[in-house]
Amino acid sequence: KAKKLWQAGLKQLGKSKLDLTLVASDITTDKNVSEFLQSQLESKLPGLKVTVKNLPSKSAYNLAANGKFDLYLSFWINDYADPYSELQTLEMTNSHNYGKYTSAAYAAYNNELKQARKNAATRSVYFNHLLKAQEQMNQDYPVLPLYTMVEDHLVNTNLKGVLWHKVGMVDYTQAYFK
Repeated sequence: KAKKLWQAGLKQLGKSKLDLTLVASDITTDKNVSEFLQSQLESKLPGLKVTVKNLPSKSAYNLAANGKFDLYLSFWINDYADPYSELQTLEMTNSHNYGKYTSAAYAAYNNELKQARKNAATRSVYFNHLLKAQEQMNQDYPVLPLYTMVEDHLVNTNLKGVLWHKVGMVDYTQAYFK
């Protein structure tokens, strides 16, 4: 299906090939992921050439923040344990909406988030609005989650003061041995 859509897209553009630039940081994980994406995209979509730009994190971020990319590999971890933390990144006014996501149904997406905020006191209504926003995002696919990071920590039972955040981060700055 991807190949058919790709060919239809090229035809619509009146092109037989396309060059895209993938911007990512120069950390090992991002280098490996961006090289894998380049390989997969070029081998599956005839006529596509992907140029990878692995840059220092700040440089990659600056390109993304200024909209100077075709594809951008980024990392997101929620600020708090609630789907709203992730969904709100695609609101037009959010600085993390690097691709300036919008669509014909984008007003509905923003409205669902607005209604979620307005009805946050009623849990079922709140999550129903978030679910509708997620469904709209899934139709448009402005962001493609590639993987989820998971960490395991083997911790000595005498180690106290470790902060286990609900969003997956572990903070050892207050840790001490009893």
